[in-house]
Amino acid sequence: MICQNENVKIILEPKDYKLYKCLDCGLIFARKNKEETLIQTEVYSNYYKEDTGGRFSNIVESLVKMFRFMRAYKIYSINTKAKSILDIGSGRGWILYFLKKYFKYDRAVGTQIAINAFKFSTEKLKLEIYNKDLLELSLEKKFDIVSILHVLEHVEKPEEYIKKIYELLGEEGILFIEVPNYNAWARKITGKHWLALDLKHHLFFFTPKSLTDLLNKYNFKIKKLETFSLEYSTFTSTQSVVNWITDSDSYFFKWLQKRDCNPKIIWHAFLFILFFLPCFLINLILYFSKSGEVITITAQKND
Repeated sequence: MICQNENVKIILEPKDYKLYKCLDCGLIFARKNKEETLIQTEVYSNYYKEDTGGRFSNIVESLVKMFRFMRAYKIYSINTKAKSILDIGSGRGWILYFLKKYFKYDRAVGTQIAINAFKFSTEKLKLEIYNKDLLELSLEKKFDIVSILHVLEHVEKPEEYIKKIYELLGEEGILFIEVPNYNAWARKITGKHWLALDLKHHLFFFTPKSLTDLLNKYNFKIKKLETFSLEYSTFTSTQSVVNWITDSDSYFFKWLQKRDCNPKIIWHAFLFILFFLPCFLINLILYFSKSGEVITITAQKND
């Protein structure tokens, strides 16, 4: 636990897991009912495909690539004078690739423990990526920007990550962070069926308050907070609602990765299409609230 106290309560009991909430700091964390030793590199060994470094079909990967370009542009717009970035959990590497190619970054560095994505980003995209956990990495030069997008919820020591990020940022450096929002409207409705629970991979869950409190603890000044993502919000809400209606485990999302021929995909795809527009409109209406599917924060190092 980040706060190191024992004032917690169980708030949800999905299959094989319990979710606990700290009553002091608001942090939410998952634990398996049966204790087992997990090695992170093994958990993510098949997270990305060996041949392409992706997770989906070519069509979906093209959409992912487009969204990564949009991410790169957003990072560039945060500080147009920035010339160096560290992207923690850099995925396939497209954000760093675009920042170097189109936005003239002098140094674009990433970390990636998933071996297939690491090989793709180093061998195909020729990027400076380290196949190590951030806490095991020694980097001498400081960065203008550090991004950590949908990674903090995966790591065993999130507070140590925030502490090290602060140390790696240069003077008035910018942290760009995004995690699932446990206060999301779809999570409140669908409960254990919420897509972003993903208890095989997610260890911690944050609310806008618990994440801002953590960043403030390490002297970060919050510049902007949003809970809407064009890439994640509508898909997460829609899949969660379909999960809830069918009492299933993200079948459509998993089908996009494996593309098996089970006939029930027709029913799931129909429901997904049916609820996609309503979920998009709800997320759009909630744009200025704190009830969207993600928490996106731009924060500045406060020296």
